[in-house]
Amino acid sequence: MKATIAKNEVEVIHSIRPDVNREFLTIDVPNGWDDVKAICKKVLVYDGKRFTFTGWNSDTLKCYFAKPISSNLNIATIL
Repeated sequence: MKATIAKNEVEVIHSIRPDVNREFLTIDVPNGWDDVKAICKKVLVYDGKRFTFTGWNSDTLKCYFAKPISSNLNIATIL
């Protein structure tokens, strides 16, 4: 038996804040800015929804992506 490494996947924690009408993804970034700079300009797709970078906390080593609950993001593809 063999296992393969999934490409372009990252473990996230999904949360919803109805009080601010947003959904969030939280990602552990144990190497601080070195991890953040690799993903901060990316769009993450989770459950078919697109999330964009909102910031990171250097004290807790967490990175945050968000999306409004009730609207679609305007996303362009970079070629």
